[in-house]
Amino acid sequence: MIRLANVLIVDGNQARAASLRDRLSRGGYHAGLAEGFADGTQSAHAEHPDLILVGEPTGVDPVAFGLGLKKDPATSDIPVVVYADRPNSELCLRVLDADLDDVFAFGCDDMELYARMRPLVRLATMHAELRHRAETAQKFGIDARDRVSETSGSNQAAILIIGDDIETVRAILADAGEISVVSTLYEAEETLTKRNFDAAVLSFAEEPEGILGFCTQVRNNPRLFNLPMILLSGMATDTSEAYRRGATRVLHRPIEAGILRAAVITLERRQQLRWAIRSAMNDSLQESTRDSLTGVYGRAFLESYLSSRLDVAKSQNRHLAVIVFSAPNIDEVRRQFGVDAALHLTQQLGQWITGLLRAEDITAAYKPNEFCVVLPDTPLVEAEVVMHRIAGVLAYTDFAVRDVYQPVKVWVQVGSTDVREDDDLESLLARARRSQD
Repeated sequence: MIRLANVLIVDGNQARAASLRDRLSRGGYHAGLAEGFADGTQSAHAEHPDLILVGEPTGVDPVAFGLGLKKDPATSDIPVVVYADRPNSELCLRVLDADLDDVFAFGCDDMELYARMRPLVRLATMHAELRHRAETAQKFGIDARDRVSETSGSNQAAILIIGDDIETVRAILADAGEISVVSTLYEAEETLTKRNFDAAVLSFAEEPEGILGFCTQVRNNPRLFNLPMILLSGMATDTSEAYRRGATRVLHRPIEAGILRAAVITLERRQQLRWAIRSAMNDSLQESTRDSLTGVYGRAFLESYLSSRLDVAKSQNRHLAVIVFSAPNIDEVRRQFGVDAALHLTQQLGQWITGLLRAEDITAAYKPNEFCVVLPDTPLVEAEVVMHRIAGVLAYTDFAVRDVYQPVKVWVQVGSTDVREDDDLESLLARARRSQD
């Protein structure tokens, strides 16, 4: 069975651990169980899961267990979450001090559980993607970073507080980063287009009607979809709906200072770590791996990288999706306006496609007028959403091309597929092309 991620649950309460495993299984996650320090540590080393959930391990404090994993170079890049029946400020602050990744309430509903796990699993995918790119880059003579430490994103965080009830929040987060404040969702939208923030906190005395729509809009924005958004809510808010619409955390009033502080700083650190991994991934994009015409990865790098990714996807039952973008009218641009115009347009297409993807997705020039995109650990249905979103942006964009004194449109053909048991590189790409509309 194809799985979204591999999870390790460490809990001495076997009934509780089995219940959590069943919940995860319903969501497409595969979970293994361990009871205490020794077997939990051994499983973490042997399996290197995408995520570790820690309840009450036999014979050891859960935060101490997680801290041990974070200090071990072999497991330091695995996200670790502590779960408890009733998380309180003391536990949340201890988790924060230990540089662990989150605290869950065991009794939270499935929507919240999956919503809060998803970005942690994507973080694990980013770590794995960094290793895969570095391994492939070595074959091309490039010494690229294959790890980024949790402290790599340690610059001062930027926090945006949105709302008309902010003084308590500002006081709690006074030393958590550089704080900016806006009072309306409209101002927030404008502010978010001007600079990068590591977290946003929405705090209104009375929630405006469009607050969940704002969350959805941010989550659907290609530049902002990773932005952590903490919603401070009255009890009238449907928590499950808020998570479905894109909130990263929902905290109900009255707010416990320690819980809010831990939530915001933890999410800031996670965001900065994403930026650090994204930067490290660029190590593998150099002259020997880059397509000389477009500037994205070249065909040779893609074939080597994707062959390795195929083996991993099939051996570990992981999702792997591929999208092919073709622009056949570039040949017409070449005939009408010349080689330089066609090249400039092709370069822009590669840049736009890359800019509309997540950091862990890879874009390569595969054939003339054709780009191949690989989305690791991504179900086909999600890849198709990405594909149509990018195709729509490209189709409705007026491109400015050198020495062409009129806007240029592209005709985009797209196709996608996911990996199958009998696939090799050629069959995977051929099937994606056959699906082009």
